[in-house]
Amino acid sequence: MKNLRIYDNGGATFDRYTVVYLDRPEYGDMLQCLAMSENPLHPQGFCQHSSAMIGSHLGKPIKFKELPIPCQLAAMRG
Repeated sequence: MKNLRIYDNGGATFDRYTVVYLDRPEYGDMLQCLAMSENPLHPQGFCQHSSAMIGSHLGKPIKFKELPIPCQLAAMRG
């Protein structure tokens, strides 16, 4: 998943994970992203497309394989 940059804020917010799609520019420095909870496909989970700027404010960079499986599925559906 070379076109992704993934962040984990350690649970500071309900939308813990942010997947930024590097090949989907929005405007300026903003890129399309997917913000999600640990179980985004569950009815009580969170999964929403948005725009984001890459940076440490999103959390710690992690690898795709470090995402929970439900988050990996949501990111691939992107």
